[in-house]
Amino acid sequence: MTHTLIIVEGLTDKGFIEGIAEKLQKPCKVHPMRGNKPEKVRRILASVREFEKAIILKDLHRGEKQTTNLINEIKREIKKLQNLQSKIHTIIVKRSVESWILAGLCINNPENIEDPKDELKKLMQKMGRYFIKSPEVYKRLAKEVDLEKAVKKSETFKSFIEILRTAK
Repeated sequence: MTHTLIIVEGLTDKGFIEGIAEKLQKPCKVHPMRGNKPEKVRRILASVREFEKAIILKDLHRGEKQTTNLINEIKREIKKLQNLQSKIHTIIVKRSVESWILAGLCINNPENIEDPKDELKKLMQKMGRYFIKSPEVYKRLAKEVDLEKAVKKSETFKSFIEILRTAK
């Protein structure tokens, strides 16, 4: 049985979340949603079935109203899976997962940064490191993130970590 199922937007998010789960020693299956189709979330949840809890991560980016509408559609799709509703948690990631990485690298107010991906690229260059947006790089960054500082600097990351830590 997969203890925790985590649905993310794309492959780099998948790499980062897998790295965080490994760091916390929490077994999970991370599944990319690929596309903003709420029915995909329902299909993923229905096909996996064997999980203690599911966490759905949805980036806010810039279109708050659009994201809110999408989250509401996802919740409507989840209601179609009556027996699974209580196991499912939806978290809106303020801006993007790069905000969480920045929080863990001790950047203040990462959820207020307009373009966290660009900010992360600049930070990596300042550190003398080449930045490539890839699942492998994001998984490595997850290992470098200071979790305690990150949860203090990002409310959405704190919510995610609290849910993940309570998983078996």
